[in-house]
Amino acid sequence: MSERRGVTILMYHWISGDPGQRLRHWGVTPEQFAAQVRWLHEEGYRTLTLDQVVQIVRNLAPMPERAVALTFDDGYRDFLEGASQVLLDHGFTATIFLVADRVGTTNSWDARHGDPPRRLLSWSEARELARRGFELGSHTRTHRMLPTLSDAELDDEIAGSKALLQDRLGMAVRHFSYPHGELDGRCLRRVRAAGYASACSDRRGGNRPGVDPFLLKRSLITCHESRWSFSFKARTGFGIREWTTTRISRRRIPGTPAALGGRP
Repeated sequence: MSERRGVTILMYHWISGDPGQRLRHWGVTPEQFAAQVRWLHEEGYRTLTLDQVVQIVRNLAPMPERAVALTFDDGYRDFLEGASQVLLDHGFTATIFLVADRVGTTNSWDARHGDPPRRLLSWSEARELARRGFELGSHTRTHRMLPTLSDAELDDEIAGSKALLQDRLGMAVRHFSYPHGELDGRCLRRVRAAGYASACSDRRGGNRPGVDPFLLKRSLITCHESRWSFSFKARTGFGIREWTTTRISRRRIPGTPAALGGRP
């Protein structure tokens, strides 16, 4: 498989020794994460910021042979102990998407699933991570399903979160991630109008020149990854089943879009 299918963006949530029960699919243990970062380093990959990915998809910068971007949705505090130092030790970076109104609290939007709450980064911890070279983005104000909201509520979640984060962090917030991977045309228009440079979706695949920077593709990393499945996702942006399904669909219906995957 070609390494030039586009830059892969790997999507993480929490890095914890207790991935949970109902939602454990979205968690990765510190041991798993360290092994994945070590594999990337040994295979000669480098990490990109989302600013760099935007330059590539806009055809303003060349596409590197081996590069990935790492993103962490929700802003869990366990990033401090389970991920940040491992990344820094390998010269890697990442983007952390914060839920602006929930900074310093817990992931209340997941309470209905029954797992214990998980702590989120505080404002001071987020600022410290930025000083250490990590990129911070917006994951809305409250992690609501955006397509279900009124226009005024959408503006508050999208533009309002950007304004709040920039005020509290003292820095520009240029990148956005759609909660639950859910979006529609109204969301797209408002993210563009709010002044973001990009937005991450749950579409699978690589990001090559011509990909819409407000529909960047990502591959979800789960607690079930083996060394082989992780390497496949890093190279292609797909899980093996997603890859197979997409290849079959494109043979039958030319132009079928990349697979989508929901999340909490």
